[in-house]
Amino acid sequence: MSSAFHIHIGGARVMIGDMLWKLYEKEYNEATQNNYIYEEVDGNHYPLALFFDTDDRMIHEVQRNKTVKYKKHSFVHGKEDALTFARGVYTVGSDISYEALDSIRKQIETMNRLDEFVITSSISGGTGSGCLCKLSFLLEMEFESKVKQNGFIIFPSSEMSNTVVGVYNAVFSNSIMTQRFNSITMFDNQSMYNAIDYQLQIEIVDYQHLNNLVAQVISSYTGIRRFNNFDNSKMHHLIPSYGKMTLINDYTRTELQQQQFIQYLTKKECQLYQSLLNPRHISTALLFRQKQLNPLYGQFDVTLNNLDLCFGQRSHIFQCASSNYQVLPELAQMKQTGSFFSNDASITSRFKQLRESFSSLRRRTAFHQWYIRENMEDGEFSRALYDIESLEKEYNEVISQNNQQILNEKNDDDL
Repeated sequence: MSSAFHIHIGGARVMIGDMLWKLYEKEYNEATQNNYIYEEVDGNHYPLALFFDTDDRMIHEVQRNKTVKYKKHSFVHGKEDALTFARGVYTVGSDISYEALDSIRKQIETMNRLDEFVITSSISGGTGSGCLCKLSFLLEMEFESKVKQNGFIIFPSSEMSNTVVGVYNAVFSNSIMTQRFNSITMFDNQSMYNAIDYQLQIEIVDYQHLNNLVAQVISSYTGIRRFNNFDNSKMHHLIPSYGKMTLINDYTRTELQQQQFIQYLTKKECQLYQSLLNPRHISTALLFRQKQLNPLYGQFDVTLNNLDLCFGQRSHIFQCASSNYQVLPELAQMKQTGSFFSNDASITSRFKQLRESFSSLRRRTAFHQWYIRENMEDGEFSRALYDIESLEKEYNEVISQNNQQILNEKNDDDL
């Protein structure tokens, strides 16, 4: 039986892991393939997970959670924060990354087959970017390409940032993730705030609400295996949407019909990584979550079939046959929720923004020495800039090719 191993890197993403495993615990009795994410021993079940941070504060918060039984090898931490990508890769995070690899080895030695690493991280910070890339390299050396690396990654927001060097950290790590990861599902805090405000309109939104969104998307992703035993390896999409969220005391809430639900979920306002451009879908997948199976769900829906997909492709449709549990007490347990994944070419505008911000800092050599003094080479700045320029160019070429195909088809129709 194949299994997935979860890795939660850096303080904030450690707390996503805490939220996710609380959700998994609620779902445990309903799932049919729990050994996909748990090790079952003598009537107990232990998460196949590593919580990894260069600091120890958030790790201790998770360890105080008594609702989940973790093994001792599930936690690796140091004593100081890594502010920059360079500190996470070369100095503060280097030795501890080898310790993390050893902890993973000890946990997976009893597995029949390891299928994938499900990785959560925020690449604005030094630990989330640098240690992510260091550990990703070690995993590739250890397992080669036999085990997939699938990331659920928090990118810098366009309007808010917790660190002045977040753009540097993000561009350096994105360059490496693009080479090593099989899929990168992208979030940013501002977009998640927007989605929560659109769906719930609550006065105070904190990080628990953001962590809940990421946890629900990951749970749906792994839920295809855990509840249906379907292969989820075909999902290589980047931008997630999630809905519908409703407050527990919202007595006016109603369950949406199929067409209404799909129209709602595919709105730009529900995207958890938003850009200024309208969506240009390269490929999409609708992951519908409801306890009762409906094999016809979405097959004849006009909204789904009429999405502006490049090259005339159609959406893949999956159903996760499970209840929609909630960890946060203020959120209602809806009959149906969904995650909509889109490899969206409009993402090129966000890559452009990162490139321009990176170039601006680079021209002024701002914070340059913070990286060089941690054993980073100057040439890595140029390589990272080249990589994100190439990524931006590739998405622009997809848009251009699709536009040319549409023009050719129109000309053929006119003949």
